[in-house]
Amino acid sequence: MSEMSAVIQVELPSGDELAIIRWRFGRGGPGVPRVAIVAGIRGDAPEGIRVAHQVAKVLEQCEERLTGVVDVYPCANPLGAHQGTRLWPFFDVDLNRLFPGKESGHQPDRVAHALCTDIRGSTQVIELRGAREAFSEVIHAQVRERDTAAAELAMGANVALVWARKPGPAATQTFAHQFPGTIVLEGGTGNRLNNAVGQDLQEGVLHLLTQVGVLAEADLPFHWAAMHRPVAVLDAQVFRVRAERSGLFLPEFGVWSEVEKGATLGTVIDPENGTVLQVIESPTKGRVMAVREHPVVYPGTMVARVVTV
Repeated sequence: MSEMSAVIQVELPSGDELAIIRWRFGRGGPGVPRVAIVAGIRGDAPEGIRVAHQVAKVLEQCEERLTGVVDVYPCANPLGAHQGTRLWPFFDVDLNRLFPGKESGHQPDRVAHALCTDIRGSTQVIELRGAREAFSEVIHAQVRERDTAAAELAMGANVALVWARKPGPAATQTFAHQFPGTIVLEGGTGNRLNNAVGQDLQEGVLHLLTQVGVLAEADLPFHWAAMHRPVAVLDAQVFRVRAERSGLFLPEFGVWSEVEKGATLGTVIDPENGTVLQVIESPTKGRVMAVREHPVVYPGTMVARVVTV
């Protein structure tokens, strides 16, 4: 049977204790692979949390046949998940900007440190997310730029797109940056659940486990031939489209729609009188990778990502 343990227990302001849970499936040993699956670093990404639970159920049914270890961390920020918030409550900090953490810091710092310590030594790390807040996104995998091994592995993750992403200014403080080769799976709609998205992500994680040699293909609850064949893109192929005026953004294209260069992605209108303040055009021919669902925008607000494929 699987082993459940607490990675860390922290005291809450109320005096209660909060535990960050790890489920361990399979048995370790010299030379066997060990995979870490982490979800819920941000509390507004319930899709990843649900997928972690679904994967754990499958692993429990075939645990005796696993040829390695799978550690599932179903929710790294349970306080945020209970409230559906991106930040760690009480401290109002983004846990995904605190890694590798501090052993003697405040509660979120200690959680980040404990997670890194517990996961260190894993053969493969997979982070599960939902879409970013206020957005709908195509299901995709993110790997670090020039990490060809991770990009090749991610091609089997049942996603539409594998994005070799250039690290941003805050990348060194993110969870994924702490472990070379990490694959981040993301998609759906921010702070929402979508059954089709959840199913695709679950099947993608399970197939990755077969690719790293932990799970047998015979134990997959689906046939691998039905999986998506993704396209691989570099960061230079991903265009971030931003509003230049304040108002309400009204999108005209859905996620993964094909667009021509110059096509109208949406308009920004004055909510008081309906005047069109800005027509937002696609900077390239390609597909809409992400679109903003929350209509309120300001100058500089990202409203879409368009990728050339």
